[in-house]
Amino acid sequence: MKILFSKQGKSCYLVDKERIIFCIDNAYFDINGNEVPDEDSFQKKHKFDDDGWYQYWMDYEGLPEPLKSETTVEPEWEIDDAFGNYGFQNQKGDFVIEPQYAYAHEFTNGLASVNLNRTWYKTPEGQRYYENHYGYIDGNGKTVIGFQYDDAYPFNKYGVALVSDLNGGWHLIDLKGNEIPNTRFPYISRYEYEDRYLEFSRKDNDDALIGLYDTKERRILIEPRFSDVSVQDDNHILVYERDGEYGVNDFRQYYVNGKGDLIYPWLYKQRFAIIEQPDINDVAAVAISQYTELTGYPNSFFLHNRKKYERKFIYGLYSSKEEFLIPLEYDRISKLHDNIWGCYKDGIFTLIKTEPND
Repeated sequence: MKILFSKQGKSCYLVDKERIIFCIDNAYFDINGNEVPDEDSFQKKHKFDDDGWYQYWMDYEGLPEPLKSETTVEPEWEIDDAFGNYGFQNQKGDFVIEPQYAYAHEFTNGLASVNLNRTWYKTPEGQRYYENHYGYIDGNGKTVIGFQYDDAYPFNKYGVALVSDLNGGWHLIDLKGNEIPNTRFPYISRYEYEDRYLEFSRKDNDDALIGLYDTKERRILIEPRFSDVSVQDDNHILVYERDGEYGVNDFRQYYVNGKGDLIYPWLYKQRFAIIEQPDINDVAAVAISQYTELTGYPNSFFLHNRKKYERKFIYGLYSSKEEFLIPLEYDRISKLHDNIWGCYKDGIFTLIKTEPND
């Protein structure tokens, strides 16, 4: 392990991967801590690209030209017929599918989820509510999958979408509107276009355990057994388990692979509350929870056994040799490069480089 340099600051990130240039509070430093002049290339990482919308949607929209969902009426929460009239504009701003929907998602895989209208009604208790009528249209506005859902999300890159029946109940469908077998779960997570895995549970309550469904293979990858999961790539899934004397607020993290099998057992043994994926030298940022019992009327706290507590995470660097390279005493640690970590404490960033023998 080598300490590269320390600088005062509140934020630190890498702006040039090739030359290893860091930005600390709008100043730029090389790997030795020498300040370097500002460059336009550093700033481009944070400027909005005027053509970004075009390139972004062309990646997965599945249409000859990109279309954007737009409304002619500012959405309201208390009007009876619709929350706005939605249609689709091209890049010039012309409506190519006229405003006619109560809501419209963007296109993915050549189809867009749209809400034809809302039917208002009153519950037996006298509460006003509405029934949606979602379906999917193509780039010409033609209905491809009928308006039979109370809710419907865009298709992901693997041609799978999450929908809800008019009478309740979530499940997955394919691009033809066919229900994918064995996907009626009490809970299925929302997702982005690129997401391959969806979280699901076989119970509908706050304590329900979470598993993963693989939308590419269209099968259950991991049966529910975790408190939460975070997919980093196909072979690195960070999982959470409730664990410790502070009840539901206490947890530990560890990694499993795409089959649900344990990886990095040296991290699993220590019951860390937070871990970041190990670097190229098998060194990981880890953290444990510190709890302080509070008295009086604090603004922020959690309850356990009728007592009020504050939780703070303290971070360190831990190696596969099952030893700490730096102790658990930092406010936060993040990986800046393949084997460079930014360690923050008392307003100071210390940049540390790990080495193969660590």
